Amino acid sequence: MKEPNTELAGEIRRKTLNLLINKEPEEISMREIARECGVSATTLYYYYTDREALFEEVKRDCLAAMDRYIAKKLRPVSDPARGVRKMLEAFRDWCLAYPRIALLVMDRFKANRDAGKEELKFYYRSTQLGKEILDRAVAAGLSKSTDTLLDTSLCIAAIWGAVQSVLLNRTIPEYWDKGKQFTDRMIDLCCGAVLTGGGKK
Repeated sequence: MKEPNTELAGEIRRKTLNLLINKEPEEISMREIARECGVSATTLYYYYTDREALFEEVKRDCLAAMDRYIAKKLRPVSDPARGVRKMLEAFRDWCLAYPRIALLVMDRFKANRDAGKEELKFYYRSTQLGKEILDRAVAAGLSKSTDTLLDTSLCIAAIWGAVQSVLLNRTIPEYWDKGKQFTDRMIDLCCGAVLTGGGKK
């Protein structure tokens, strides 16, 4: 059996993502993906057993890119209370910078309910990073959180809800084109709920 071509596998995922940016996942077939990639269906199935397996790998690529974006934004931050705010801002900024990808990852792709413990850790690396920052804030007396994992998860869910409201025009029209201003207020509310003094901007 021939060795897998990692460059080709990556190119397949990138071109699949391009299709997903313009179409809903359920509208895309493996045959269309093969045609877009300039490979045979047999070659495509050699690398990915089915459409869901391919979409899952595309999702992992997107999550890895999001994690790198957030981690880069947090590197200069040493104060844990400020770090909590910066983490939420970084997640929001990534969503607004890559809206279609954010909608795919957070809403359109099916959840992998069969994922094992280690795989779940990959999916929620940024949540875990946020928890670790909030843990440090608690230790420094800067947070009143009694369940840092739950509070981090709720804050991220709240920020995503606010972002989604803007992206899909599901909030009052005055904020359809003011995504940062709208979501800044949600970040303020989240920080006020978990940080002593609300955290510094």
